[in-house]
Amino acid sequence: MGITFSIFLIGFTASAAQIIILRELLVVFYGNEISIGFILASWLFWGAAGSWFLGRISGKFSSVEGLFSLCQISVPLFLVLSIVTVRLIKPVLGLAPGEIIGFSPMAVSSFVVLAPICMLLGFMFSLSCRIYRPAAGFNSPQIIGRAYGWESIGALSGGLFSSLILVRLPDSLSAVVLLGLLNALAVYVSCSKKINSRKIFSSAIIMAMVFFWASGFCTKVSGYLQRKQWHGYRILGSANSIYGNIVVTKRGGLYSFFNNGLHLYSVPDRQFAEEAVHFALLEHPYPENVLLVGGGAGGLIREALRHPVKNIDYLELDPLVMQMAEKYLPPEESKILKDSRVSIYNLDARSFIKTSRRKYDCVIIHLGDPYTAQVNRYYTAEFFREVKDTLDENGIFSFSLTASESYISPELAKCLQSVYSGLREVFGDILVIPGENACFIASDKPGMISGDYSRLMKQAYDRGLDLKYVREYYLFPRFSPELMGYIDGVLRKLDSVKPNHDFSPSAYYYNMIFWASRMKDDYLEKILKAADYKNMAAAISGVCALIILYGLMQLARKRFSYKVTGLLSFAIMSFSVMAFQIIVLFSFQAIYGYIFYKIGLLIALFMAGLALGSFWASHSSHRFKNPPGYLALICFLFCVFISTMPVVLSWLASVSRGVIPWIGSNLVFPLLSLAPGLFAGAQFVFTNKLCLGQEGRVGEAAGLTYGLDLLGSCCGALLTGIFLIPGLGIFGSCYAVVAINLSAFGIFLLIRPRGLTT
Repeated sequence: MGITFSIFLIGFTASAAQIIILRELLVVFYGNEISIGFILASWLFWGAAGSWFLGRISGKFSSVEGLFSLCQISVPLFLVLSIVTVRLIKPVLGLAPGEIIGFSPMAVSSFVVLAPICMLLGFMFSLSCRIYRPAAGFNSPQIIGRAYGWESIGALSGGLFSSLILVRLPDSLSAVVLLGLLNALAVYVSCSKKINSRKIFSSAIIMAMVFFWASGFCTKVSGYLQRKQWHGYRILGSANSIYGNIVVTKRGGLYSFFNNGLHLYSVPDRQFAEEAVHFALLEHPYPENVLLVGGGAGGLIREALRHPVKNIDYLELDPLVMQMAEKYLPPEESKILKDSRVSIYNLDARSFIKTSRRKYDCVIIHLGDPYTAQVNRYYTAEFFREVKDTLDENGIFSFSLTASESYISPELAKCLQSVYSGLREVFGDILVIPGENACFIASDKPGMISGDYSRLMKQAYDRGLDLKYVREYYLFPRFSPELMGYIDGVLRKLDSVKPNHDFSPSAYYYNMIFWASRMKDDYLEKILKAADYKNMAAAISGVCALIILYGLMQLARKRFSYKVTGLLSFAIMSFSVMAFQIIVLFSFQAIYGYIFYKIGLLIALFMAGLALGSFWASHSSHRFKNPPGYLALICFLFCVFISTMPVVLSWLASVSRGVIPWIGSNLVFPLLSLAPGLFAGAQFVFTNKLCLGQEGRVGEAAGLTYGLDLLGSCCGALLTGIFLIPGLGIFGSCYAVVAINLSAFGIFLLIRPRGLTT
């Protein structure tokens, strides 16, 4: 029972720590979903290294139990080290608060920070398989399968515990101290009644952890590390919600708001607020009903209320943002949020716009550039259609994106063009006002948008507006024929650019290339540019051809190794399952937009699938005499399952009313995370049966297959987030995974009728 609990605790610790560290890294990496691929890939790579390479030397130790206990006692130290190093990433790299980190530093940071704890946990799994003896009569594959199952159950429990409890603690350091305490207690309980070095050491760790927790030392250290992160700024407040981390800082007389490390807005910033609001409202003759998304506490609500509006609906998903605005902003800035004409809704903007029956004169979006998939969903053709449906017949829609008055680089141009192309699919009349932030104004009624700055100024005078930046001397150069002609010429070059869509996030992809060029990351920029649709389709075809070629070569030699083919098939399955998990996370973000909230639950349910699949297979494997046949069947069923994904996603995205959105978020997506784990868990057991027969060296075999599982998953996490989804889109990525798995299935079809032996 003791070793079973220890195996359970490996999974529990790994899953809970993964979610805590993942959320910490997402704050450093400004919530960019690409970082999820880097983080999971690094986690899985080092887990594979610990399981595979260190597992190979585990047999050289005389006392495996003692070595396992030593590793488990070390877990608290490595967990604390991980959080400390995450908090020091930006200071070490010399990045200012709010500054966007490049993709290469993002990848290197993840790789370095996660190495110690992940190698340790991977090594512990290999050791535990050598110690684990569930009951008499279990053969080697069943032992490994049941150990994998208990580890997966632990991962499920850890994911749920972290999502429901640990993430609500005051800081992440307190959370990992609690995790470390559980591991130290497990070592203490497993020791014999006699006093020995393990018992003394674990007792010391327990007392130290309890002291750190009870004395508030964790909070003090966390505060110190946070001040290092925000060097040069006075932190007024920092808090976590289910949606992310919100920080409010003050520097001089400027109050700045940050969400997951990304700058939202500063107060007061009159130029920002005037440009965001007045261009659109001055184009409309009578703007009475206005919908604002983002930037409300940054002055947009104040500026909009200067017009003769009767109602402003303001959307802010995270209620913590407005709570902190009311708490920390000066009274003259915060009182405007309580104006009787203002209604604040803490809802997802897309869900609100889809379901709202109210018609608006103006809809103004101010969410920044599509740095992330979460923000990208507000610049797709599908969203523009939803906005159009909520506008009245004279309605005007407006948003702003980073640009330049004098020179727009080819990389930035593609990002702007992809958004503009989607906008043209929906609206008949579009005006783009050039500047450091290009303002896009769209309407479906001809003649509503004039592009004449003198007309805008007449509206301003008629309404008694005393504007500082939206004035004649400011607008004259921006509306000049030269600048207007330049940006119009840039945006209309659409031949080689894909429109931005929910399930084909091209603006997000082009924005990645733009930032790689801006960060002078030439190598990554070239790789990303090469990952277009044609090249990715060719690469997937090449991989499938190589897999089939391997089968044909073995067939021609009239000697076939089921063991090698089983390992290859398992590696492909591990790659595909993790690729599918990344697709699920991106799809959830595209449809619902709050993956930060659900990521722990989705990962936990994936682990539940692994547990169920491995337990079922290990319990039933003695009845299955043909492991290659069952590996082929699992591969085929997995392909059928993934093939249904585009249909399911299209259905969920198209239905906006009733209970379907709730069912999609709380039932369908959890099931989409659970199901692939079932396939992978079962295949893990059958692969071990191929590798070991009925008996064999359990520790080495477990290290090999578990390491191969993590290594394949590492490739799936890394390649899907960076290449497959940006290059092929979400639906294309599903079909790519299906094609690769069908190639593996094809090998089994080639050799099965021949009766070839292992």
